[in-house]
Amino acid sequence: MSTDASVKESPTPVRPLRELLSHRPYWVWTLITQLVNAPALMAAIAFAGLAAAGTGEAKDGGFMVASLILADVASSGIIGKVADRTSGRVVPVVSAALAAAGLASVVVAALADASLVALCALCVVAGLGLGGLTGLTRTLLNSVVPERLLERALAVNATAMEALVVLAPLIAGGAIFVFGWTGGVATMAVGAGLLALLLAFARGAARPASAVHMAEAAHPDSARKRREPLWNLGFIAWLMVGIAFSHTLGAIETGALPLAQKLEFGVLGGGSIIAVLAVSGITAGVGYAVFADRLPGGPSLRAGLLLTVVAAAAVGVGQAGTWTALTAMVVVAGVCTAPLNAIRSFAVEKVIPADRRAEGFGWLYTASSGGFAASGLGMSTLPLGVALSLPAITCLAAVCLLLAAATRRRPAV
Repeated sequence: MSTDASVKESPTPVRPLRELLSHRPYWVWTLITQLVNAPALMAAIAFAGLAAAGTGEAKDGGFMVASLILADVASSGIIGKVADRTSGRVVPVVSAALAAAGLASVVVAALADASLVALCALCVVAGLGLGGLTGLTRTLLNSVVPERLLERALAVNATAMEALVVLAPLIAGGAIFVFGWTGGVATMAVGAGLLALLLAFARGAARPASAVHMAEAAHPDSARKRREPLWNLGFIAWLMVGIAFSHTLGAIETGALPLAQKLEFGVLGGGSIIAVLAVSGITAGVGYAVFADRLPGGPSLRAGLLLTVVAAAAVGVGQAGTWTALTAMVVVAGVCTAPLNAIRSFAVEKVIPADRRAEGFGWLYTASSGGFAASGLGMSTLPLGVALSLPAITCLAAVCLLLAAATRRRPAV
């Protein structure tokens, strides 16, 4: 498999984590990644606040959230495929600018008393702008840090993502409190505008042309024959890992409030479950960043073990009869989150062609979103214990696919 140009390797430092943490372009990339993911995490509170004052019905915000997320998810792989045919900054900058313009238009339209249909249409525009940015920004990391720091870089970023899950809704709520009912969506628009500026001017934000595309330009016929397929068994296995992981995590998150109510702890208890999950993930992410290269086994083995643990924890969460048991199971699930995020992002890169990375990571994002959707559907239609046990099946399917992919690779070695 061909590889694209990446950061030049230097002799391995004594303390690679210290090198990573002092690497300024990496922190710019991490900020870009957080700005890409923040709108989806802020959307529920921001649009609910907008709808409550704008249309008089807070539940109308749900339609706007659905419009934004569905457009984002549906276009992710497609935009990634287009982006894989280009280099430079054009596609990511245009995408971020479109997202900023769409979100700003939602604010203006709400102030003008536009209909819910018009607001949802503008949310679709913003979602199309966000679509593909997850895959696009992930491909930038290879030109920002050396390959030997890649897994640690993903672990630190996964840790930051765990913090963002908690902070983004708080930022949206705070913006509504300070600036009024349009404040949450306006903050999302400002964040998307900052994202566009960073993608346009930040060092390392330009996507280099891959070696595959340079070879194709020089010898189009021979390059076309060498082009590798994206949809191989290894890639499908890691997509299933994304589905299983997000299905399990989503089931715990959406079940937090009913679980707390079952144990008579109310809304505060539901928030506590989410907080425990996030803090556990942050702690595990830091630990994985420090010890990643000292742990035994490859990505498939590590992911399989973590999926087994997180699935068992989800079942345990559904069966917990006391607050202590519930908290313990949530902690066990939480410590798997950041490491699993880092492992799957690191491993997917090894099984997809270098000239289709944006598309591949885009489909990984789509698969993960599908897992979260499945958890919400299960929670709304099934008994609580059953909904929290179902992810064990998707985790088992993911582990089986990982084993099949590893078995297929073995004879080639």
